[in-house]
Amino acid sequence: MNLYKYLLVLICILPISSNGQMRFSEIIQASKIANGTENSLFFIDFWATWCGPCVYASEYLGVLQQQNPDRFYIISLTEENPEKVKRFLVKHPTDLAVAIDYEGETFSKNKIRALPDGILINAEGSILWKGNPTDFKQADLDRFLRQNTKTSAINKVIKTVKVKEEKVVPTYLPKKDFEIKILKNEVVETLEINQIKDFTILKGDLQSIMASQLKVLNSQVKVPSHLNKTYKVYFKNNGNAKYNILKALNLDYFYNEKEGDVLSLDVSQFQFWDTQQIDWGKNIAKYLIDDSQIQADNVTFNDVLYQLSKVLEIPIVALNGTVDDLQHDWQIHHRFYNLMQTDLLDNYGLIAKKQLGTYKQYTITKKTP
Repeated sequence: MNLYKYLLVLICILPISSNGQMRFSEIIQASKIANGTENSLFFIDFWATWCGPCVYASEYLGVLQQQNPDRFYIISLTEENPEKVKRFLVKHPTDLAVAIDYEGETFSKNKIRALPDGILINAEGSILWKGNPTDFKQADLDRFLRQNTKTSAINKVIKTVKVKEEKVVPTYLPKKDFEIKILKNEVVETLEINQIKDFTILKGDLQSIMASQLKVLNSQVKVPSHLNKTYKVYFKNNGNAKYNILKALNLDYFYNEKEGDVLSLDVSQFQFWDTQQIDWGKNIAKYLIDDSQIQADNVTFNDVLYQLSKVLEIPIVALNGTVDDLQHDWQIHHRFYNLMQTDLLDNYGLIAKKQLGTYKQYTITKKTP
């Protein structure tokens, strides 16, 4: 059977519907992580290719599925064109099952008005949980698995029907190592970071883009309102995007030291993990960030500090030495300050203190003639 020409219909007897069907469209791919065909729980991840937070939610669920391959099956569902989704997955591969909604029926039936969103159903089709996928924790899954022991075979809840194929415009692939274009009449609230082949793509306002390249908080970058336009930037991975952006837009920057609250890290006795502590595979996120901890697979010290700074919403400064620029694995608690201090000291030899200190404040300006 040609899956590219057929629809997936996930049949779930829901108490809110006498029809009892959740109609999905084409199977883009089956799960590459889940083990068995018998499952107690199914999680439906509602997402879209244009939704930046959805990408992170999908990566989060990918790790959750990998850690729980038995009796639990995650399906990422979008109501977009199948060909567009396939092209998107080339630059954002996932090991989760991916499917297309049938005429948006499942989105509509479950009143999905904001993305990302998700629902958890059991083998009998009852909805057990609904909310942002990143709010669904391991503890929730463990509880529902204990309460729902009945299983259903996947081939009993899936039915295929024929559907007409549609064509979409191919995804743009940069012709140069660096490209930047202004996006007129478009506002991007949160910086979007995507990958396509060996390119990184940034989409957002200039302040957010430069903050990501300087690895500091947005509040540490000042951009005059007339310069803070929305851009889309393409650059080769490991390329120097920061200086290329400044050159292309005829901009310059300087920084001064500002006094305020900081998290200081004494790095004089650092002892970092190697890259063998966490291995999520090549198609899984580098970061898994929830409301209590940051986990990271193969990232540098400066990169994980940038993520920790964003979570804590405070500048972070390293004191008393320099550290290597190699990749490491990380697991840092951030919800409770004392536990974070213990993690950083015991695992990495870093002494953390919240104190009054100085940090860099960057200003972006137009180059003078």
